[in-house]
Amino acid sequence: MGEEMASALLRAAYAYDRLRAYPPEVAGRIATAIGHAVAARGEEPVLLELGVGTGRIALPLIARGYRYLALDCDPAMLEVFQKKAAGVMRKVRLLLADAREIPLPDESVHGVIAVHLWHLLPDWPKALAEALRVLKPSGVLLEGWERVEAEPECRLQERWRELVAEEGVSVERGLHGRRRAEVEEALRRLGLRPRTREVVAWREERTPREALEALAYRLYSFTKGVPEEAHARAMERLWAWAEAELGDLDRPFSVEKRFFLRSTRLS
Repeated sequence: MGEEMASALLRAAYAYDRLRAYPPEVAGRIATAIGHAVAARGEEPVLLELGVGTGRIALPLIARGYRYLALDCDPAMLEVFQKKAAGVMRKVRLLLADAREIPLPDESVHGVIAVHLWHLLPDWPKALAEALRVLKPSGVLLEGWERVEAEPECRLQERWRELVAEEGVSVERGLHGRRRAEVEEALRRLGLRPRTREVVAWREERTPREALEALAYRLYSFTKGVPEEAHARAMERLWAWAEAELGDLDRPFSVEKRFFLRSTRLS
């Protein structure tokens, strides 16, 4: 990988860490829910997270003493994660690997965590099969996602989509929800019983500038397939449009969020 590319990936990783982090109290509630779902009997639980990113799910669990296997295929994400977890790495192992080829033995972990992952993988059944392979017979698959309601941000995303379409590129939205349904159907075909619950709802503030940065750094999956030149031209026009339409780009707006956890125990 070239130095310029590595630097760009690292900047994106830091932007992800800054713009998609959970407030501490929310991260704590999510960690508590995951901990209750795992609850290994008579053994120290070992958790594997697929697509750990910069650690927004992992760090509160690591701080609570869990043995943690942090897997990601992006070295920049793992670099930022490692720096953040520097003081608590004793029970952490980093895995630079693909979720579709997990470098672990069969039946070796008590919990597999996958948050906002499946829709990033065209051949997601491979990753799901791998997740189930490495789980112990009494282990649990934990899938997490959030739902966001924020009219100004939706407006910016829709305008970005229109500008990208003018560049001749169509963007698919809604894949995340469809993929969740496909994974649930696959689990039920295996005779398993996924159970979903809302873990926490919260409100936070965001600015149009932050929403624009998230698009510029391609922090959302629907931005990934757009060629770089088309994306750059669309973003230049989007910044100008936002300044004309929204005025002060640093004036915060309210964002409503909810986090859901789907638990599937093998036995």
